Amino acid sequence: MKRKITLLALFIIGFSTIYSCKNDKEIHFISDAKIRQEVHEDYLKRKEIAAPRNNELFELGKLTTEEQEALEFLYAYMPLSDLGDYDGNFFLNQVRYSFKARDYFTWGKTIPEDIFRHFVLVYRVNNENLDSGRMVFFEELKDRVKDMSMYDAALEVNHWCHEKVTYRPSDGRTSAPLATIRTGFGRCGEESTFTVTAMRSVGIPARQCYTPRWAHTDNNHAWVEVWVDGQWYYLGACEPDAELNMGWFDIPATRTMMVHSNAYGKYHGKEEVNYQTDLFSTVNMLPNYTENKKIEITVVDGENNPIADATVKFKLYNHAEFFTIATQHTNNEGKARLTTGYGDLLIWAFKDGYYAYDQIKVREQDGLTLTIDPANQKHHDYSVDYDMNPPAAKAVTSKATKEKIELTDKRKQYEDSLRNAYLATFMTEEQARSIKNDNLTSDQIWAIIKKSEGNYAEVIKLMNLFAEKNEALLLNEFFASMSDKDHRDGNAAILQQHVTLFDPANYPKEVYLKGIISPRIANEGIRPWRNYLADKMPNVLNNDITPAAVMDWIENNIIVDEDGNYHNCPVTPRGVFELRRADQRSIDIFFVAACRSLNIPSYKDLATGQLYAYENGEWNKYPIREEQVKGAVGTLVLTYKGDMETAPKYGYQYTIAKEENGDFKTFEYRYDEEMSSFPVTLELEPGYYLLTLGNRYFDGDVLSRLEFFNIAAYQTVTKDVTPRPLEPRDMNYGSIDMNYQLDLNGTQKNISDLTNGKALIVCFIDPSREPTTHLLRDIGEYKQQFDKWGGNMLFVIPSEKETSSFNPQKWNLPKTATIFVDQESAWMNNIFKSTNQLEFKDNYPAVYIIEPNGKVIFKSEGYRIGTGELLYKSLK
Repeated sequence: MKRKITLLALFIIGFSTIYSCKNDKEIHFISDAKIRQEVHEDYLKRKEIAAPRNNELFELGKLTTEEQEALEFLYAYMPLSDLGDYDGNFFLNQVRYSFKARDYFTWGKTIPEDIFRHFVLVYRVNNENLDSGRMVFFEELKDRVKDMSMYDAALEVNHWCHEKVTYRPSDGRTSAPLATIRTGFGRCGEESTFTVTAMRSVGIPARQCYTPRWAHTDNNHAWVEVWVDGQWYYLGACEPDAELNMGWFDIPATRTMMVHSNAYGKYHGKEEVNYQTDLFSTVNMLPNYTENKKIEITVVDGENNPIADATVKFKLYNHAEFFTIATQHTNNEGKARLTTGYGDLLIWAFKDGYYAYDQIKVREQDGLTLTIDPANQKHHDYSVDYDMNPPAAKAVTSKATKEKIELTDKRKQYEDSLRNAYLATFMTEEQARSIKNDNLTSDQIWAIIKKSEGNYAEVIKLMNLFAEKNEALLLNEFFASMSDKDHRDGNAAILQQHVTLFDPANYPKEVYLKGIISPRIANEGIRPWRNYLADKMPNVLNNDITPAAVMDWIENNIIVDEDGNYHNCPVTPRGVFELRRADQRSIDIFFVAACRSLNIPSYKDLATGQLYAYENGEWNKYPIREEQVKGAVGTLVLTYKGDMETAPKYGYQYTIAKEENGDFKTFEYRYDEEMSSFPVTLELEPGYYLLTLGNRYFDGDVLSRLEFFNIAAYQTVTKDVTPRPLEPRDMNYGSIDMNYQLDLNGTQKNISDLTNGKALIVCFIDPSREPTTHLLRDIGEYKQQFDKWGGNMLFVIPSEKETSSFNPQKWNLPKTATIFVDQESAWMNNIFKSTNQLEFKDNYPAVYIIEPNGKVIFKSEGYRIGTGELLYKSLK
């Protein structure tokens, strides 16, 4: 039985603790009495949920009225991860420093209450681990920007961010701001989380913006908007430009179908709200970036009656699946509306396990009607093809002067040198090999230290704690079980309590490595749970130490709350135990953590989401369902008979999904290399499945196919994953002057000298920008194929974009690759003139394939994923 606390009792508790120090001269944080009362009532509801952690969260002593009301606002809309894993003093410190910034800077007094509430006070940006970045950044930045205008301060903070951090891809877990600084790099989600935190630390309202998926290429992107003098401006996080409302993503953003941001609490701004809950609002900011249209979806039943409260998902083709970029629920008239771009979407509506779907071409249609008719819905095998088109790119103008752009570029080069000087302080190979540890070889120590980068001191601490030889201590395997990011932000004290000893009397070594040794379970940050749960769980289980007992306790004591943890940052296993409420993902992690803490091997299959525990000499699925028959699985065989050098990749040309309650959930096999080694054999539960195939033209158009099929127990189903073939397109890009001379390493050569009878690949790049990073990585993935082809590849850096931080050696480029600095962009401008390109607008990279006769047969400009594959296919 779960203990209930009445609202009246909570009101009394809340009144006595939160309102204990009011006086006649109180200053309200929320001046509007109606909003203040709404927040207070929401706070009381949230406090009831957090009652198991009442002391840790709410017993804070004497507070000012402003502090009390600000804390109430934070608590009222706080995700479960924060209620479960942090203490009240942490949030109070966040409140006090937000007020400190407001009072210290002149612009603090100009910020409207609601803007300050939602975009300065709030401590969380995304799904990062929380830290004291706000306080550290305030102290470092306050004197640097104090005497500036708000506009110039926003630019300056971004320059400071660039001094500390630059772009590099990493996994989907978001590092905390201080951990990002320690490493010196982050993916766009980490750069923007870091930059938003820095902006808020000096009282500049900021929010992270996302295009959840691009329409013209795979992947997504995040950047930052700042509120300055009454207006929202955008900027590239850690990518300073001469003015606000500038960024390399200017033009790509005109092709997107959605740009959104999550606003903490009940937001009442001017923007359209895509999705509203009692805890947060998803704000639609697409009109800030491109042309748009509001479409209307009508959902009816078999007799044409409107269906209310149906879920409508607006899906965009990306990474070989139709990804949901927005979710709405139909009103009483069966209607849902969304403002989106002028491209194509797949609209998916479902209710009570039944669904309907269709394509909408927003250029041509204002809406569509979907009919959900249970009487006619059958799970049969069939396929459907859709040609998907993204919005066309639009021109973007900038008010920045040439002089200011040149000054900014020079300044960024200096900032690169500051960051490079810091990176040079990381431990060297020689220093690493001098570390003595009897459980690790010298090679292993260097490999681990190299991964840790700026976090090497914490890793060395851990090594030193376990330096003496112990045959049962598999220390190298322990480090191997961690992700690269865990090496870069792991804490020695936390990691120490996850180090265990292997006893072969308990289970085989491979079971220990799969189900015990790792401090992580999914993609969560590593937190201290093993010792805590080892102490707590035996008591609540009455010493019934079995996986079934753990699962039974979870089902009887933990409340599943999918809406309450909206930032998708998992509640830690300890937080789940204390709060007794979490989302299903966090509960799954808790199950595995609880088992491991009790020395029961356990893991979660990250592709299918299935939980496993080792018992009686075998891995068993949990939870055990009544209809589950041991061994009653089906087999899916995926085949491909084409050119293996361009074999389809999971997550790029194909995906598999399983139907669940009217929608299809995609399996996360993207990082499984075996998924491109055909034939692929998968054992899957009986059910209804979807194979999505896609092939993308270099202009962004996609030929897609949806194949629906059943898998029955003991049945083998074979599916070919060959995508629809791209039809040749006769594109006329013009020709270039093959007698144009380049100075390559002191030797004058005509362009024709570089062809050797083969086509020439030319890539104009800006090494400081994220799109170039993606291009270099994409080409590196096809190094073997390009080496076999044997033609030349020229990477051209305009002299004004040259930077000391660029190291081509780390990119695994083809052996024929040459780096060339184009003085004052002379050759690039010559090519633009030859191909009749009137404007370029810094839309790097610009990539060409030039035949020996000078004809341009391929052209790609700006941000695009998969260019390496497109180039190689265009050469064949």
